[in-house]
Amino acid sequence: MKDLRKQDSLKARSARGNVMEYLEKNRGRRQYRPPPSAAKAVNRVLRPLSRKFGPGITGLQINWPDIIGVRWAALSKPISLRGTKGSKTLTIEAKGPASAMLQAQSAQLLEKINQYLGAGSVTKIMVKQGRIQPAIDQTPTSPKFRNHVQKNLATDEDNSLQAALDKLGQVVKSQKSKL
Repeated sequence: MKDLRKQDSLKARSARGNVMEYLEKNRGRRQYRPPPSAAKAVNRVLRPLSRKFGPGITGLQINWPDIIGVRWAALSKPISLRGTKGSKTLTIEAKGPASAMLQAQSAQLLEKINQYLGAGSVTKIMVKQGRIQPAIDQTPTSPKFRNHVQKNLATDEDNSLQAALDKLGQVVKSQKSKL
C-alpha cells in the first residue's frame, strides 16, 4: 500500500509539475492595457505641426516684456506672425510715435526676437501705429490696482481670494516685524 501511495503522490507531483511547466511556457498576456495619456496623443499631433510651421504668436505675446524689455513692451505688442518658415513677418502694433522708434530699432528687435524664437525664425518686422491699452498699474498703492482687486473680491463667492490675501498680509507683517 505504501508503494501505491508513493506512486500516486509521485504521479500527482509530476502532473502538477507538468501543469506548472505548461502554464509558465504558455502564460497569456494581460487582457487590457491602460489608455495612453492625452499628452502623448496631443504631442504626436502638435510636434510635426510645430516643426512645419515654427513657433506661434502666443509665445511672443506672453514673453514680450522679457524679449524686448519692459519699456518697449509698455508701448507695443505683437499682433501677428505670418509667412512660411523661411520668411516670416512679425507685425507689431505700437503706440503713437513709439512706432517710428521701434521701426528705427528694427534690426536690434529682430535680433532679440530671433534669439528667443530661434535663428532665422523672423526675417522682417512691420510696425503699425495703433492704440495700446495700458496695463493696470500693479503697485499695491495705486487706486486702479485697489479697485481691480476689490472688483475681484466682490465677484468671489466663497471668499477664497480674500482668505488668501489675508494670509499673505499676515505673513508679510510677521516678516517685517522680524526685521
